[in-house]
Amino acid sequence: MKIIHLLLGSLLILAACKKDNYLVDNGGTDLERIRKMPTYEFLKESKVLDTVVLLIDRAGMKDEINGDITFFSPTTFGVNSFLAQQTIALQRKYNNENIKFTLDSLSADSIKFYLRRHIFKGVIDKKALGYTKKPFTNVSNEGSYFLLLEKYYIDVSGIRSTTNRIQIRRVFGQADEDVPAGTENREPDFYAYVQTSEVRTATGMVHVLEANANLGFYIYREN
Repeated sequence: MKIIHLLLGSLLILAACKKDNYLVDNGGTDLERIRKMPTYEFLKESKVLDTVVLLIDRAGMKDEINGDITFFSPTTFGVNSFLAQQTIALQRKYNNENIKFTLDSLSADSIKFYLRRHIFKGVIDKKALGYTKKPFTNVSNEGSYFLLLEKYYIDVSGIRSTTNRIQIRRVFGQADEDVPAGTENREPDFYAYVQTSEVRTATGMVHVLEANANLGFYIYREN
């Protein structure tokens, strides 16, 4: 059975993403097989999502992930970046550079809290979005999100083409554009883009976020 290393941009930007080849199965994308498997099984086949699967297992969230949901999945890199940000927060809080925040520092409830920031009810595909921001709430009704499409230009061997990529925006306080002029924005929004979009499984939809999208859209703020 071929190992899936994800589909880049719904196969629209495969040729342009040579630097991201680790996301692509050289033997083909095997879309029909993916369409017949539960979301969890799809995630489990990807080498760049192995840490995410580990977290799902630790939190007992397999059935939830296999529900009628859309999962904006972080990558292993995004989980590691989250751990690094949490480590910085702890080290500065206790003035101790030897403190490390690891996967073992996360309780099952903490994992659920952060992963559910990436889970939305029902199927959200590009047809449900437009070029203006649209508000969404995650399955925990925690926090505010905007989703929208953004034109993405690709140059391949001198030939330019255009596709749409999905931007997800997590709002922590006021939306950036609502902060009064001259006022310090102490909680700026977290912006991330989908690297691999519209992976339709037998149970739901997966959008894989770019590598720099931290788990839980978390970032340490020293304020």
